[in-house]
Amino acid sequence: MNLPNVSSLSNVSFTTAYKEVAKQLLVGLIYFIASLAAFWVSQNLETVPESSAIFIPAGVKVAFYLLTPTRYWLTLWVVSRALAAQLGLTYSGVWEFDLFHGFWQELCFIALVYVFKNSRWPPSTNDSLGILSLILLCVASTSIKWFLFTSAFEFTNILVAKELLQYQLNMCLGDITGSLLIAPFIMLIYDSKYSFSTVRLTKLLALVATLVCCTLIVFFIYSVRPDTYPLLRLASLLPIIWFSYKYGSLGAVTSAALINALIILEASVTHDPSNTYISQLFILANAITSMVLGAAITELKRKNTELQKANTRLKEQLTQNTALAAKMVSVQENERKHLSQELHDELGQNLTALKTDLAILSHLSDENTQSFVATLKNNANSMYDSVYQLMHYLRPRELDELGLKKAMTQGRLKSLLTKENISYEVNFNVVRALSKEHEIAVYRICQEAVTNCIKHSNASTLTINIKTDGHSIELIISDNGSSVKPTENTGHYGLAFMQERSVALGGSFEVINQSGFTIKVKLPINADS
Repeated sequence: MNLPNVSSLSNVSFTTAYKEVAKQLLVGLIYFIASLAAFWVSQNLETVPESSAIFIPAGVKVAFYLLTPTRYWLTLWVVSRALAAQLGLTYSGVWEFDLFHGFWQELCFIALVYVFKNSRWPPSTNDSLGILSLILLCVASTSIKWFLFTSAFEFTNILVAKELLQYQLNMCLGDITGSLLIAPFIMLIYDSKYSFSTVRLTKLLALVATLVCCTLIVFFIYSVRPDTYPLLRLASLLPIIWFSYKYGSLGAVTSAALINALIILEASVTHDPSNTYISQLFILANAITSMVLGAAITELKRKNTELQKANTRLKEQLTQNTALAAKMVSVQENERKHLSQELHDELGQNLTALKTDLAILSHLSDENTQSFVATLKNNANSMYDSVYQLMHYLRPRELDELGLKKAMTQGRLKSLLTKENISYEVNFNVVRALSKEHEIAVYRICQEAVTNCIKHSNASTLTINIKTDGHSIELIISDNGSSVKPTENTGHYGLAFMQERSVALGGSFEVINQSGFTIKVKLPINADS
């Protein structure tokens, strides 16, 4: 029995642990740098002292907790406390690392993220429900932070009543603005990192080039006419709508992030609290509009793509079914031709011999047996007629011997209708030779229509129009029947048979029961037919 190598197992365990620690440290470092940069940007966007109208670190925090597995959350917690200590050192010169400061606040935030992340509609930028879930998460986490845990922030201890409520609302709105500004952009970049195909890369380059051109145009207009900034800010939704239509979520969120970044840049330069507050509202409007509109258009494009794929599969299936139906009809015709030939060669010849023998017998018999022989001759003639009709039904020999036009105008169909006192007219306008398959299909459909007219209609006239153009055969069969004869076993098999014939050749079949009975058939003709 071979025992596992303890040294190998130790090396594997050490390597796995080393990789996990390296990943944890890398995620923590990226989170620390991103949050520190976000704090640096946000500190210049104040509407009231000690606050930020656009608190970007809130969006960084939401994005990292949503994108990383739960095993990284402890690292994010520790890094957030280290970041707080670093900011304390920067602004007050005191390093104070307290892991459990705001413990319940962080615990509630983590629980809320966990619930949303594992819900039926987790936050995402790919669909409308995911966008709605992301907005609700940002609003809920921010509201809990500033309305349930206000006492955790030292500055709030000197505020009372109306001042405290104003501060809470201001900070809450600042966190929501920062979350909706940066979180969707980070999530979009993360979701796109595994899908850079050649087509997607080309699309991304076109998007970047267009955004750069738009940015240069905005900078040029602002440098020439700074007083047009309110108008530019007001029109900021227009490019977002266009980029949403053109590129979906990718264009919507990216263009909104760039436009909002320009708004933040202007607010940082001017340092006007009232201007920053107005910019906050525009950033909120741009962020929410871009997410909702981008997700809706992305979903629509995805559904259209799925619908096109489904249509392609259905067309392929229809082509296969049409080929199978054509093959089935071809096999059926060959089998009918074989049976017709067998009936003609075997049973037909035997019946002919029987009729000949009975004719001889009638001359040799006496008067006492003449009536009996006459009955036998009538029975033999009936049998011969039945076999002949059956052979004609299985394979119309007149079609092979006379061709389609003469078979239609002078053949058995005319004799059957004349026997039933039904006027028959054929208008034959065929400008090109038809394939054998098309001739058989046309004749079979007309044959079934004549049978239906005789059995089920009270018509006195039947008209058949056959014409062709360069691409199709059009067959119209109509009678003037006003009612239907009551017959047994009328299961509409004749109509189904005609429709199957039409479909087998890729054609269309239509029945109109108005002022008589009309059947319209259209069969495509291939160029090499």
